[in-house]
Amino acid sequence: MSFSTTAPTPLSDKYGSTMVALPKTRSSVSLKSVTTSIDNDSASASPTLCNLERAEGIECNAANSREITFLDLSPTDLDVSEALGVRAPDTIECVRINRCRMTGADFASIVDSLCQLGLPRLHTVDISQNHVGGPQAATALHKLLTHAPTIRFLYLGWNQLALADLKHLADSPSRMFKISYLDLRSNPLSATPQKSKSKSKKGSPLPEASTLDTASCTSWIDGLVASLPELTHVLMAQASVDNQTLSAFMRALTRPGSRVEYIGLEWVGLGSRLDTLNDIMKGLAPVSSDASARPLHLNLASNNLGDSGAEIISQSNARLASATLACNFITERGTGFLARWLPESGLESLDLSDNYFGDQGIVSLLDLDMVRKSPNTFATQLKSLGLNSCCLSDVSLRMLSEAL
Repeated sequence: MSFSTTAPTPLSDKYGSTMVALPKTRSSVSLKSVTTSIDNDSASASPTLCNLERAEGIECNAANSREITFLDLSPTDLDVSEALGVRAPDTIECVRINRCRMTGADFASIVDSLCQLGLPRLHTVDISQNHVGGPQAATALHKLLTHAPTIRFLYLGWNQLALADLKHLADSPSRMFKISYLDLRSNPLSATPQKSKSKSKKGSPLPEASTLDTASCTSWIDGLVASLPELTHVLMAQASVDNQTLSAFMRALTRPGSRVEYIGLEWVGLGSRLDTLNDIMKGLAPVSSDASARPLHLNLASNNLGDSGAEIISQSNARLASATLACNFITERGTGFLARWLPESGLESLDLSDNYFGDQGIVSLLDLDMVRKSPNTFATQLKSLGLNSCCLSDVSLRMLSEAL
């Protein structure tokens, strides 16, 4: 048993009473949580040359820079030609427009300018923290991705985009886009275009889309995901999305053969939408009993799931590689439910940080009666267990040391 004071690396950034001796494995208990909150000022950071240039002290839009960057400007000051300067377009690898109050019309104008350039190396587009949304934005986004098919990282967080604004990507079934990283955080991800330009209340779900045709909605969402065959990371934290649309999107993202390995659903209010949580988790159940766990990390942090949510998860038969359940008001009763799910879950990493279940929660999690009956206990498969700020004493830590 080894203890670590550093958090385990998440998959989106690479890829009680009586002691019972369990098989010894090289597992780690993390006493430092994986960060689940998102700082808007750093939300658009991407694992690309854009950040490497900053680390190396290269000024944005300088002659030796490989990015076009606009930060904190007025929409009227967004001039692609001026920002490009004397640089050759075929050297540009990143376009970043943040906090510029850019609307869908402004974005369409920028895209028109970009499409006049040859951009064979462009792999990152970041338009986070603007006011982009609506039909003009949808058309412009499709135009840009068609013009620059090398784009792999697409950051659209903190805008006014509906999921329907991405529908144009599925209009040409024969065209496949290379996007692997899709950031949709804090957007009103409805299945119908947004009519109002006002920002949706952060984290609050939209009304149930009862007027939508379920079959039609599911069909075009399936088509949208099918047009992104290389998609591996989808971020939807703080998005306002109705139950029907969220369920349909999750089914499409987790269909057999999907390459998605990280889905972020923090702060989407699933604690008050347990039926939707049930749909999501059951969609992760294997189609056959001998199927292996999906190589998927599901982040459900800060959803107020409580013990009722933990019970739904435990009854879902879902199998996945990693899960984050931090900040969900799970008590010792909830850890008891999770203990019964863990042996069949396939989990190698579980983060339960900031759930104040205390020592009794560890007793329930170990579930010693179940351990005696089943040799395939969670201790034989878990490699990482996050328990930061769970009100644990030395007693429960000794119990874990003996069990793992």
